[in-house]
Amino acid sequence: MKIPYIFPLFILSLLVSCQNDDSKKQQVMLKDYNIIIAPDLSNRINTQLYPKPIHDTVLIQELIDHSDELLKLNNRSSGQLDVYKLDFINRGILNTSSFDPKRMTIDFNRFSNNQLDRVSYIHKGLKSDVEAFSDEVNRVYDYALKNQSGADVWNYFNETIKSSLVDVSPKRIDGSSKIIVDKKNTNVLLLLTDGYIESPNKGRGYRLGSELVSKIRKDYNASGKRDLAAFIEADSSYTINKTDFNLKDVNIFIGELVDRSLDPSGAAKEQPTDFQITKVIWEKWLKDSGCTNVKVIQAVNTKEQFYQEFEQFLKTL
Repeated sequence: MKIPYIFPLFILSLLVSCQNDDSKKQQVMLKDYNIIIAPDLSNRINTQLYPKPIHDTVLIQELIDHSDELLKLNNRSSGQLDVYKLDFINRGILNTSSFDPKRMTIDFNRFSNNQLDRVSYIHKGLKSDVEAFSDEVNRVYDYALKNQSGADVWNYFNETIKSSLVDVSPKRIDGSSKIIVDKKNTNVLLLLTDGYIESPNKGRGYRLGSELVSKIRKDYNASGKRDLAAFIEADSSYTINKTDFNLKDVNIFIGELVDRSLDPSGAAKEQPTDFQITKVIWEKWLKDSGCTNVKVIQAVNTKEQFYQEFEQFLKTL
C-alpha cells in the first residue's frame, strides 16, 4: 500500500506553501540608535591653543536638542528605543570627579513598548533632561581644561568602547499577513577629535602626530603619485595598526578635525593638506579594524551644519 506516503507529502506541501507565503511578504527592518558621544578631552579643547569656529559643548547640545526629531528618522513612528550618552575616552576622569553619567544620558529604551509614557516624557520631561545633560557636559569640559590629560584614542577603540556597545542582533517584533518586521540596535559613535592620535605606546603604528603627517606629505610630493589614498595604503609605516577588537558592530562619525595646514583665511599653506592626509589614515585604520561605516569631517562653521552632517550619516546606516 502507498498510503503511508500521503502524510509526509502533505507536510512537504505545507512547508512549500509557507515558504512561498513568506517570500511574498514585505521585509521591514527598523533600527534603534545607541549613540555614544566620545569627546577627545586632550589639550585640543583649549581654545587659546587651538581655536575653532564652534565649541564642542555647543555641538553636543545641538545634537541632544534634536533627539526627539531623530526618533522619527528613517520612517520610524513608534516604539523607538534610542539612547544618547556621553562616554569618556579616559575613564579616569570619572574616578577623580563627581560627574554623574546618568545626567549625561537620554534614554528612550527605558520605556520599552510603553508608547504613552514615551510620548508623555517627550512633551513633559525631555527638555529638563536635555538641560541637565548640557550642564553636566559643560562641567566635564571645565574640569578637563583645568586638569589636562592625554586621550588614548587607540586603546579606546581597542578596549574601552566595548562596555558602551549593545547587541545588534535583529529580533522579530511584529508581523502581519503582508509584512515581516525585524528590529535591531545600531551602535553609532560620535568622536570629537582633532585627528591626532596620542598613545602611551611609543611604538610605530599607534600614534598619529604632526611629524608623521609632514613625512607623508614630503614623501608623497616627491613620489609624483596622484592618488594619496593608494600611496598611503602601499606603505605600512604610514598607517595605524588595526585594533585587536573587531569594530564591525560600530558606525563611526568623526568630527571637528582642525586643519592646521590652513592659514587664518582658510587657504591651504601646503598640499596635500593635514586634513586630507589624516582623513585617509583614519578611514584606513578603522576599516582595517572592521568598521564598515566611517565618516570624517572637518571643523564646521555652524552648529546647524554639524547636525545636518550627522543626520545624513544616520540616514545611510
